[in-house]
Amino acid sequence: MAQWLITNFIAELEQLLDLPEPVVEFGSLQVEPDQVNDLRLLFPSKRFIGTDFRPGPGVDRIEDLRALTFGDGEVGTALCIDTLEHCEDPLSACRELHRVLRPGGVCAVTSVMWFAIHAYPHDYWRFTPEGIRLLLSPFDSVWVRGIGHPLLPTQVVGVGGKSRELELSDESFTSLSRLQEHWHQAPGQVRFGPVHVSPGRPPQGSAPATRRSGALTEPSARTNPASTTATSVTAGICQSQSSGACAA
Repeated sequence: MAQWLITNFIAELEQLLDLPEPVVEFGSLQVEPDQVNDLRLLFPSKRFIGTDFRPGPGVDRIEDLRALTFGDGEVGTALCIDTLEHCEDPLSACRELHRVLRPGGVCAVTSVMWFAIHAYPHDYWRFTPEGIRLLLSPFDSVWVRGIGHPLLPTQVVGVGGKSRELELSDESFTSLSRLQEHWHQAPGQVRFGPVHVSPGRPPQGSAPATRRSGALTEPSARTNPASTTATSVTAGICQSQSSGACAA
């Protein structure tokens, strides 16, 4: 499942780069009944294939990331969004993503670092920016950044290009830069090392007072946890849980 942060990231990536068809999402299962942020909506004019290791909403094709049935070079753009932490063997998974991607293709991956354990159905790993860069090492051009505390980011995003130069920088993504600046400013919070603390006792039904260093909340609109389902508000983080894994 892609939360608004990731949706904005992929939307900007689509504007920055020519993303070849077909666009294939690995880990596309819409795990919550009220989930509406399907990435295929960002590609209305392109062939889009949603894959996961189990059937359900958003899934067009059953795949195991460790042994994909796509042929060599059959995929134009690979999206693996908040899925690798659920894969038993993420190194093999990324080698498979590289194999099925055609020359000139793009692979976008995201995962969490400082985030609560969440199943869907299993949760195995957490990745530093260097970890994501290692996973993308088969690609010819790689860009990676963490969002949140520099030493303890909440979210890590990365893009790999196969037989192409990406020419991406942190400044390329306005939404991520704005979110990082909001984290640095920490309005209404007190900073204790990597932790942001909201003074005062929170109202009943709201998030705990202690906030993660990487607390990623939309600067212009905050989620009301009392009226939101299937949303992690632990340590003040307001983002949806990750999607179903492509490999059990």
